[in-house]
Amino acid sequence: MKIKSFINFQKLSFVAVLSISTLVTACGSDNNSDKLAKAVKLESERAKGTIIESVTIHGDSTRLKAGETHQLRASGVDSNNETRDITNELTWESSDTSIATVNNAGLVTAVANSDINQGIVTITGTTINDISGEGEISVSDVAVKTISLKQVTPSSGNINTCIDAYIRADVGYVDGYTSLNTTKDMSFSVDSDSSAVVTSDGALYTSAPQVESSTITARIGDIEGQLTVTADPVNLETLDVLFDDKVTRIITLNIGERINVNAQSNLDPTVSTKQYQIDNSISWAQSDHRLIGITNSGENKGTILGLAQGVTTLIGSCGGKEAKATIEVKGQSTINSIKINDGSDIITIAPSESIELILTANYSSAPDSINVSEFAHWNLNGSDLFDAELTALGTDKASFKLTSSANNKGSAIISVIYDNIISSVRINIE
Repeated sequence: MKIKSFINFQKLSFVAVLSISTLVTACGSDNNSDKLAKAVKLESERAKGTIIESVTIHGDSTRLKAGETHQLRASGVDSNNETRDITNELTWESSDTSIATVNNAGLVTAVANSDINQGIVTITGTTINDISGEGEISVSDVAVKTISLKQVTPSSGNINTCIDAYIRADVGYVDGYTSLNTTKDMSFSVDSDSSAVVTSDGALYTSAPQVESSTITARIGDIEGQLTVTADPVNLETLDVLFDDKVTRIITLNIGERINVNAQSNLDPTVSTKQYQIDNSISWAQSDHRLIGITNSGENKGTILGLAQGVTTLIGSCGGKEAKATIEVKGQSTINSIKINDGSDIITIAPSESIELILTANYSSAPDSINVSEFAHWNLNGSDLFDAELTALGTDKASFKLTSSANNKGSAIISVIYDNIISSVRINIE
């Protein structure tokens, strides 16, 4: 019985090897080998139900100028009726590579401006099983004629205070082409009495505790468009502090340690049971500024730095609601002194030159020193020789950056206070 089974196994193995050998031999060329590999992959996807049955191109109907690039994306619905990003699974092609090219990741490069057929080029993305999707890109440098702003998330009605909404524009050109759902080349502004902020990619967020209407203006050159959006906090129930992506009430860190916190909002459950990340709209504060420093703007917003031993309360607020967490800073080190840059009394720069002033707090024990530039109080003492800004917020590279005016020469005393200690430096422009 065992011998017979062994013989049958040998026969089956021989047949399988013979079949594969025959197929490979029949294929012969590299081209046929590629076809075989493709066929094997297709059968594997079919077996898993992941073979794509429809393709949609996203980010098309956009106008570019020669030399610009634009990223297209693609989504596909598979045989499991699930949608996924297939941008990197497609073979991408351009209908006219003299006007625009596209690489294997869907990145379009505008090659030459064209006034033929409004500079339109068809971009095609094709799956391994030859299912295609198409989109158009226009390449021309004709002038903008109109900007029509619109809400896209949500598409209509009031937005929820604290939760990011999105606006886009349909941009018309003098040759009749319309670029759809874009923020390309736009600058945004909001009426001055509004809490609303609009980012360069059209994200809109508000934080007022009452119903608030905001007028957003988009500009491209001399052409502008406007949209009025109303934000309502009525659905806002509670806010949470997140640490390591978990709702938290107590956070512990050491002197000199940096951590990042986030915030989320919860709406009336009859409206939505989803939690919304609100890092853009949240405002951070603390009950004792001596113990921690909080970055409240920029890409590192929500970064906390331990400054001194003790316990304080972290407060996040938006839309009239608050989230709180207790923060304990551990360590025995105390501040002995502060120093600007290397401690020199005088720094000399040239007109139009910049200098980054870094304030270091020196401690009695580890950590030996901490960059506290972001959390100190700087003073130009009435000087108009410089433009000043805090840079690299939320990092150990933070600085108070001074840029001198082009035609001015002179000197100024720059002073700073931290932990009730004062330091100063003279900046000469020569």
